Amino acid sequence: MRDRKARIFAQPDKVHKIKHHGKYYDVEGYHLSEPSPQRTPVLFQAGSSGRGQKFAAQHAECVFISSQNHASTRALVDSLRAQAVEEGRDPAALKIFMGITVIVAPTEQQAHEKYQDYLRYASPEAGLAHFASGSGVDYAKYGLDDEIYPVKTNAIESSVQRLTGGQAGWTVRRLLDQLALGGRYTTLIGAPSQIADQLEAWVAETGIDGFNLCRTVTPESYEDFIELVIPELQTRGSYKTEYEAGTLRAKLFGAGAGLPANHPGAAYRRAEAET
Repeated sequence: MRDRKARIFAQPDKVHKIKHHGKYYDVEGYHLSEPSPQRTPVLFQAGSSGRGQKFAAQHAECVFISSQNHASTRALVDSLRAQAVEEGRDPAALKIFMGITVIVAPTEQQAHEKYQDYLRYASPEAGLAHFASGSGVDYAKYGLDDEIYPVKTNAIESSVQRLTGGQAGWTVRRLLDQLALGGRYTTLIGAPSQIADQLEAWVAETGIDGFNLCRTVTPESYEDFIELVIPELQTRGSYKTEYEAGTLRAKLFGAGAGLPANHPGAAYRRAEAET
């Protein structure tokens, strides 16, 4: 409303108290900020366990995944979209983004030199410790060359599956090599054209919609990508050259700003709930 003269910021009769009493938590009170034009923010989900996939198929609009090869990524993407169909949703209603690390320089040699420089400061052991905290597995009980066997935990159960791709023969030594920069995401190294080739191949061969760009050094990792990779992608027509107007949801799905009427969350809108 924003009526400065009357000193009214909002219409009091349109500010509604949240009243949620559920199995896991109770909430009564008023939200502390005004809603965006989207009302419900775009719904992101991360986690590729069986339960995570089912939850994403029912509720998510965007899904974050992590994978190490094209085959396992394609299988995960196909599974998510198939489950969305089983839930009565359009498979295109899910946008799937893969975490990725990019090390780029003007030439391939310079990119690999940069990677080697990063390794001087990185701690694979710290990366393994971080990975252990997420997967719920104590890797200290393994020798460097002992094969890692599946363990059921109450942590992020898909972590090991995502990193190893379900392949046998993974050892602590291989994990340390994979986690050399401290993160578990696929790492692409090369000149701008090589990085662009690899990004386009991931999209074409796996069915993902895009990437969640991770940093190794801030802000250098992002600056390198912006200055070197994006112009290459723009030249190929694979990346936008300007921002469109509208909300994030409208840009992602080419529809309205609000949650689609057939989404389960739409039933919780106040008007629908009262009806």
